[in-house]
Amino acid sequence: MPFLPRVRLGAALALAACTLPAAAQAPASYPERPVHIVVPFPPGGIVDNVTRNLGARLSAALGQTFIVENKAGAGGSIGAAHVAKAAPDGYTLLAAFDTHAVNPLLYKLSFDSDKDLAPVALIGTSPLILVVHPSVPARTVPELVALAKARPDALNYASTGAGSSNQLTAELFKATAGVEMNHVPYKGGAPAITDVLGGRVQVMFVSASSVLAHIKAGKMQALAVTTRERIPALPDVPSISQFYPDFEARSWIGLLAPAGTPAATVSRLNTEVYRALQTPEMRTFFDAQAIQPGSGSPEQFGAFLRNETKKWGEIIRKQDIRVE
Repeated sequence: MPFLPRVRLGAALALAACTLPAAAQAPASYPERPVHIVVPFPPGGIVDNVTRNLGARLSAALGQTFIVENKAGAGGSIGAAHVAKAAPDGYTLLAAFDTHAVNPLLYKLSFDSDKDLAPVALIGTSPLILVVHPSVPARTVPELVALAKARPDALNYASTGAGSSNQLTAELFKATAGVEMNHVPYKGGAPAITDVLGGRVQVMFVSASSVLAHIKAGKMQALAVTTRERIPALPDVPSISQFYPDFEARSWIGLLAPAGTPAATVSRLNTEVYRALQTPEMRTFFDAQAIQPGSGSPEQFGAFLRNETKKWGEIIRKQDIRVE
C-alpha cells in the first residue's frame, strides 16, 4: 500500500467521511428533536398504553419529547409500512405487537419487514388469559371444551385481527382441544374487549394487562392462562398446560426502526429502553399489568422475531388462517 503524507491522509479520510450515506453516520447527539413512535393500533390497547408509559420515561431521560401516533389497520401493517418508509434517522420508530412477526404470511405488504425494518429492543412479554363473559356456562377449561363440542356454532371468540396472538392462540386451542369457535376480528384490543364485556362475543384470549381489572370486578371470568406457570396477579387461575401439556403462548411488544438507522442510534435506543424499564414507575406499571420486561440486544430481538414467524407460521398453515 503506498505511503500517504499525513496531510494527504487526513484529507482522504475527511473526503471518505463526507461520501458516506447520511444514514450510516450517527449524529453527534441523539435525540436532538422530538421522536415519533408509531403505534399501529387504536388508542387504549396494550401496545398504546405500554408505549405511552415508556415514551414518558424516555422523554424524561433524554430531554426530548417522544410523541405517540396511532396509525391502525391491517393487523398493524399500515403503521409498520409508514415507519418502514420513514427516514432512517431514529426519529420515527415502530411499537410492534406480536402480529408483526406473522403479517408477511397473511398480507401483501408494501414493504419487506425483514429488510426495511431494524429490531431495536424487546419491550416486554405478557401471558394471555382465556376469558369468557359471565353469561357463558363454563368456569373451567374442560367445561368450556364440553360446551364447545356440544354447541359448535354457539361460541364466538374475539381477536385484535387476523394473525394477532389472540387469534393464533385461539386457533391453537381449537386444534389442541378439537373444538370449533367462530372468529370475530376487531381493529384493536379496546373494541374487542368492549364487546366481550357487553356479551356480544363470548370468548377471548387476551393479554393479561388488558383485562385484570375487569376480571377482578367480576365483569369477565378467567378460565386459564396460556403460560406454563400461573401468574402472581391471578394465583388461583390454572395454566392451560395443566389440561394440554404442550400448550403455551405469549404476546409481546417490541421497538423497531427503519432499516439503515445508524447502529449507534439503535444501540442508544436499546440501552435507554432497558434503562427506562427498570425505573420504579415502569416496574410498578408492568407488575400491575402482568408484563415481563424484555431484555437483550437488537440482534437477539431479531432472532426472537424470526422464531415467532416460524412457530406461528405452522399454525397459520395448519388452520388455514387467512385475512378475511
